[in-house]
Amino acid sequence: MIPSDLSTDKIKTTFGKIRPYINNTPFIKASSKIDDFFSTNLYFKCEFLQKSGSFKARGAINNIISQDKNKFKKGITAVSAGNHAIAASFVSNLFKLNNKIFLYESANSYRVKKCKSYKANIIFTNPKQAFIDATNAQNDGYYFIHPFDGPHTLQGSATIGLEIIEYFKNLNKKLDYLIISVGGGGLISGVSSYVKQISPNTKIIGVEPEGAKGMTDSLQLGKPLEDVKVNSIADSLCAPLHKEYSYNVAKSVIDEMVTVTDDEMKEFMIYAFENLKLMLEPACVAGLAAIKYKINDNLKNRNSLVILCGSNIDKITWNKFSN
Repeated sequence: MIPSDLSTDKIKTTFGKIRPYINNTPFIKASSKIDDFFSTNLYFKCEFLQKSGSFKARGAINNIISQDKNKFKKGITAVSAGNHAIAASFVSNLFKLNNKIFLYESANSYRVKKCKSYKANIIFTNPKQAFIDATNAQNDGYYFIHPFDGPHTLQGSATIGLEIIEYFKNLNKKLDYLIISVGGGGLISGVSSYVKQISPNTKIIGVEPEGAKGMTDSLQLGKPLEDVKVNSIADSLCAPLHKEYSYNVAKSVIDEMVTVTDDEMKEFMIYAFENLKLMLEPACVAGLAAIKYKINDNLKNRNSLVILCGSNIDKITWNKFSN
């Protein structure tokens, strides 16, 4: 069941509030050559062009502008392998807030530098310790911007769903399949909460790495996993746990979960560079790998959209993964 916090009216209100602060990221219709390769009429939502380099900015901004400013007197705190840390750093700089950003020790130097460019106060940690660190910061008075859970975070993600519905409405076309990369579940839950209310026949396909399939396992288990074993190059999709709010939304909107290998994501990093001229991180191309290797037969002659969710990757790391 979709909660009242994610009603279409609430999401429209959220969109109106965050719109002055975000980029109106473009949609791209794939060429006939690419359509033929994937055997579907393929569209992209280019959220990697969002402020801070990923969709995460939407939820982070909504957390700040939707609540009493007194909550942020001490500052904000966040936990991330990279993209959410960058978004939280961006937002703290935008609204002139103090911050404690708990960044995984595995984060590459490019992401660290990007956080620092927004004047982030970075504390390095690990996935097991990170949420404990954030809780301690909360106890000290910092407001925790959750990377993938809670109404304000999901409302921000849901505005992408609103834009997608409006785009296809203007095209006068039906959206048959929506393919979304899944980490903690905040993106797929938020986006799909809006899409399913307006276009219930649109099929929602979630994509996870084989080495980080926490949502797949949680849905099979019937409850959100609190300890996910992760091992994938797609660090943006390596959430160490899942949370009840976003999980409950996810189970009501996801039609199918599929997994892709690291090698398959590497293959489509190269494909995206050669055919779209885009340098994308592994999490961003997981949907392309899924279409080609896992759900291809179902999508033939249908309208399918992949959310290119974010890409904070440097040339050195991209070269390492794509070789």
